[in-house]
Amino acid sequence: MTKPKKKSRFLSFQTTRDILQVWTHAHRPFLLFELVYKLMTIGLFIPLLSVIFNKVLDIGGFDAAANHDLLRFVFSRYGLLSLILMAPVAMMLIYTEFAVLIYIAYYGMQGKRARIRAVLLKALSRLPSLWRIGVFGLSLYLLLLVPLLDVGFGPSLLPNVTIPNFITGELLKTGLGTIMFFLFFLIVLVLNCLCIYALPILVLENTNRFWYAVRKSGRLFWKSKWSIVKAVLEWALVFVLAVIVLLVILIALLWLLPEGTGIPAAAVLALGVIISIGVYALTLVMSPLFITLITRLYVKYAGKDAVAIETDGFNAAVWENRETRRNFIQRHRPKLATFGLLVLIAVGWGVSALLTDVEGAKDEFIIMAHRGDVLSGVENTLGAFEGAIEAGADYIELDILQTKDHKLAVIHDENLKRLSGKNVNVFDLTLDELKKIQLRQDGFEGYVSSLDEVLEFTKGRIRLNIELKTHGHERNYVPIFIDTVRRHKAEKDIVVQSLEYDLIQHVKAAAPDLTVGYVIYATFAQLGRFEADFFVVEEAFVRPRLVASAKLAGKPLYVWTVNDPERVEHFYTLGVDGIITDISAEARDTIELLNEPAAKIENEP
Repeated sequence: MTKPKKKSRFLSFQTTRDILQVWTHAHRPFLLFELVYKLMTIGLFIPLLSVIFNKVLDIGGFDAAANHDLLRFVFSRYGLLSLILMAPVAMMLIYTEFAVLIYIAYYGMQGKRARIRAVLLKALSRLPSLWRIGVFGLSLYLLLLVPLLDVGFGPSLLPNVTIPNFITGELLKTGLGTIMFFLFFLIVLVLNCLCIYALPILVLENTNRFWYAVRKSGRLFWKSKWSIVKAVLEWALVFVLAVIVLLVILIALLWLLPEGTGIPAAAVLALGVIISIGVYALTLVMSPLFITLITRLYVKYAGKDAVAIETDGFNAAVWENRETRRNFIQRHRPKLATFGLLVLIAVGWGVSALLTDVEGAKDEFIIMAHRGDVLSGVENTLGAFEGAIEAGADYIELDILQTKDHKLAVIHDENLKRLSGKNVNVFDLTLDELKKIQLRQDGFEGYVSSLDEVLEFTKGRIRLNIELKTHGHERNYVPIFIDTVRRHKAEKDIVVQSLEYDLIQHVKAAAPDLTVGYVIYATFAQLGRFEADFFVVEEAFVRPRLVASAKLAGKPLYVWTVNDPERVEHFYTLGVDGIITDISAEARDTIELLNEPAAKIENEP
C-alpha cells in the first residue's frame, strides 16, 4: 500500500499566517513600545549622545573639525575616549529594544499579551550580566553589522549605517571596485545570516555568552535557511499584491472621474498625507515583524526546551476580562487602547515630520549637473556639458587640476587609467599632451578640455561650479585660476568650491568678489563655524540639525551626489538649497512634479 504524497506547501503562506496569529496578541504592545521608544530615541537618546560627542570634540579642540581633521580625531585619543563613552550606552539601548521585542513576540506565541513595563524591567535586569569579553562582539554586531545590512528592520538608534555615495559611486565606476563593493556586502549579508538567531538565544536562553550564541545561531541558520527564504518570498509576494491592489483602486478612481477633468489638487495632497502616514506606520512594524519571524523560527528549530523563561506570573501578565470589573473603562478597554494607540501614532508621525522637515520646500531649488550630464558624454567633457545644458541644469559642477606646464585642465582624476586605460598622471603631462589622450566612458568618447575652453563654451548658456582639486604638485594654482576667470570676465558666472578648507580661504582672500564653497564629506560641527559663502555636504551627513545650522548661518546648503529621485524629493522637502546630481533631467522632472499640486491650488478660483 503506497503512502499518499504530501502536497507541497512552499507558498502556503503558513509562516505569514503564524506571524499574524502571534500579532493578534502582540500587536498593541509591539506598536506602543516601538512608538514610544522611537520618540525617546529622537527626543532623548540621540541628543544625549550628541552632547557627549560634541563635548569630547570641544575638549580635544576638534569642535570645528571636518573632512581630514575629523578623520584625525577618530584616530586620536579623544576619538578613543568618545568610543569608550558612547559605544556601551548605544549598545545597551539597542539590546534593550530588541530584547523587549523578542519577549513580546515569545509571549504572543504562547497566546498571551505581555506588559511592556514587565518585559522592559526584565530586559534591563539582564544588562549587567552581558559585561564580559563577549560584549565586544555584541557591540560590533549591534552597532555595525546589523545597521550595515540596511534592510529596514534595524534598531531605532541606528536604523542604518550608510556608506557615503562618493565612495560607492567611485567604486562602481571600475570593474575591480564593483567586485570589491559587492564582495563587501556579501560578507555583511553572510555574517548577518549566521548571527540571525544570536539575540533570541541571548534573551530567551538567559545566557550571557555572545560567542556561544553566535555558534548556535550559525547551526540553526543552516537548518532553517529554506524557511527564511520561503518567508522572504511570501512577504515579497504579499507586498506585490498590495501594490497591485492599490494600483487597481487608483485606476478605478481615475476611471470614475468625468472625462476631461483632472485629479483635484486637494485629493493629490490628501493622497500624499495618507502615503506619508502609511510609510511612518510601516517603520513601526518592520522591526517587530522581523523579530516575530526569527523568534518563531528560533523556537521551532531550537525547541521549546531551549527557552529558559517563564510566561506566567509577573513576566507574562495576561490581560483577561474579569467578571467583577464591568465598569465602562473595563468593558471598552480594547477600543480605548486602540484609539489611544492611533492618537500616539498620529502624534509620533507629526513629531517625526516636524523634526524631519526643517524648512520645507524651497522656492528656488538649484540642480547642478555632476561633472556634466554623464548620460550624454564622458564626464567633464564638452559632450557632457552640452547634455547638462539640454537637461535643464542650473549649474555644471566640474573639476580642474593643474598640468605639468601649470595650465588648468578640466578633469577629476589625477591618474587617467580609469577613463583612458593609460597609467599616466595629470601632473606629468603638459596640457597639449593631456588633450591628445582619448577618454572613454559608458560608450561615449571625448577629450580633456582646458578651463579656458570650457568658460568660452558655456558663457551665457549656463553657470559653473568649479571645484579646485589638488594632487600635491601645484604651482601658483590660485593666482593662475583667478587670472583665468578674470580674463573671461566670468566672476558672476561661476562659483568655486573645494574639499581643502585652506584653499578656499586663499581664493577668498585673493578675490573677495568670488563666491566660494566648502565641500564637506564628514563633520559634526555647526556649519557657522566655517568661513564660506555656501556649503556642499555629502548626502550621508545631511540631517535636519545640519540643515538648521546652515539656516542659522544664513548660508546656502547643497547636497552631493544625489542620484535617486526619492532622495531628490527627500532633500527638496528637507529644505536644502539644491543638489549635485548625475540625473539632472530626472531631478528636474521630480521637482516639477512636486510643485504641480501647489501650482494647481494657486490657480484655483
